[in-house]
Amino acid sequence: MQSFQPQYMNGLHVQETADIRRYWDVVKRRRIHFLVPALIAFTLSVIIAFVLPPVYKSSGTILIEAQEIPREFVTSTVTGYVEERLQIITQLVLSRTKLLEIIKRFNLYDDLAGRYTTEEIIEKMREDITMKPIQAEVVSPDSRRPGTATIAFTLSYEGKDPAKVTQVANVLTSLYLEENLKNREEKAQGTFDFLETQLAELRREIVDAEKKIAEFKNQHISQLPELMQLNLQTMERLEREIDAKREQIKSLTNRKIYLEGQLATIDPMTYMVSPDGKRLMSPEDEVKFLKNEYLKLSATLSQTHPDVISLKKRLEALGKEEATPDDLQERQRQLKEKKTQLALLEEQFSSQHPDVVKAQKELMQLKAHVEALSKEESVLEPKNQVPTNPSYISLQTQIASTDMEIESAKEEVGLLTKKYERYQRRVETTPQVEQQYRALQRDYANAQAKYQETTNRLLAAREAKGLEESQMGERFTLIDPPVMPEKPDSPNRLAIAIVGLVLAIGTGMGFGAVAECTDQSVRRVDELARITGYPVLGAIPLIRTKEDRSRKRRRKLAWAGTAAGLLFVGLMGL
Repeated sequence: MQSFQPQYMNGLHVQETADIRRYWDVVKRRRIHFLVPALIAFTLSVIIAFVLPPVYKSSGTILIEAQEIPREFVTSTVTGYVEERLQIITQLVLSRTKLLEIIKRFNLYDDLAGRYTTEEIIEKMREDITMKPIQAEVVSPDSRRPGTATIAFTLSYEGKDPAKVTQVANVLTSLYLEENLKNREEKAQGTFDFLETQLAELRREIVDAEKKIAEFKNQHISQLPELMQLNLQTMERLEREIDAKREQIKSLTNRKIYLEGQLATIDPMTYMVSPDGKRLMSPEDEVKFLKNEYLKLSATLSQTHPDVISLKKRLEALGKEEATPDDLQERQRQLKEKKTQLALLEEQFSSQHPDVVKAQKELMQLKAHVEALSKEESVLEPKNQVPTNPSYISLQTQIASTDMEIESAKEEVGLLTKKYERYQRRVETTPQVEQQYRALQRDYANAQAKYQETTNRLLAAREAKGLEESQMGERFTLIDPPVMPEKPDSPNRLAIAIVGLVLAIGTGMGFGAVAECTDQSVRRVDELARITGYPVLGAIPLIRTKEDRSRKRRRKLAWAGTAAGLLFVGLMGL
């Protein structure tokens, strides 16, 4: 046995050398645990890279061209950002109906039919289609500020058959171009149709508003705000006319009073004149005179006296006159005067005095005559006498004419007052009518403004529609059509092998580290001394026989051959 004496070395270099030697011992001891997993992992990665089918990819580039005609002349009705429209078109193109039609047309995904549902196959095709926008720094025409805008986009499709991939990519680009044109034309047409419908509705609103205003005017023709000034002027004119008529009535009334005064001083009858120029009494005056004389004589003389009889005959000769209200009033006046005269005589003389006796008799006769006149019906009724005096008749005519003028003026004042009140009611109700009228006019003005605005928009929409139909607006242009790929786009076999190699190294190191950590064997003298707590007196090295060395050599050759074979297979796969 060979003795072993531990040495305690100091210094950093010695410690690092010992650690490296220890790690190298671990590598040599665990080389199987390192190599086998690493070779297996690398082999699997190579097999995967070799087994994966080639995937071809065909792409096309579509340019987004701006509107040819300046926006100041024609404004497009297709609004929204380019990115938004691209997403809308993408959703339309990648719809279930269109993708299913493409799958059936080119007989795609035959290997998946029967194992996957139709929805899963369509979703797989959506994953194989890629739309990638191409952006650039531009200056916004509206805000004049720099920004990022989408100027083009690439559309690609990947699959196993390069010919079908190219055909499908061309179909997809055509669908994008067609959907863009269709989408823009539909939006322009939809905007135009909408504005036409709105214009028709606004036209009906204007007609209804005009009809309402016409009906309102017919109902309030004299109370409209436009006639307010005219109504006020008419009221002022009517007020002046009423005042003038009242002044006329006042003047005519004064004139009537004056004429009546003149009439009272004129006898209605015409007097007769004698040949010597003296005025003769009328029969009525003569009768009155004879009646007075008859009363006087009857008071002093008997009824058989010749003078009394003579007066009585003269009265009968003139004809018996009917008593009139004037006769009664005259007799009543005379009776009152006679009573006063008798009272004065009685104060001065005795009741036997001749004057008193005479006055008493005259009073008795007047009382009897008044009672007789009071009983006659002719006294109660006025006597119709036709005046014969031309002056009297003229005054009567003037008074009657004045009465007629006064009545006519009063009637005109009444009519003017009613007319004035009617205009006053119009003026008073005008503010309420004006409020309703202004509301109708405001609705009509709003409808007209909306109609004019919608008309302008419709004209702009018609121009925008023509712009889209002539394809002079914003459009998609295919600048790089899809072509048949000459080599697969995936998988990248070299990258897979490199990644597999890195994973293989990591896997081997992991397995070796795990084996080393789980092995509880004691392999160094210091570990044995630390575990037992006693110093180690000596160590016996491993003794290898010739047979052991031969077996080890064969094992190494076998591993080397296996590794070489795997490496060759991997290289052939690449």
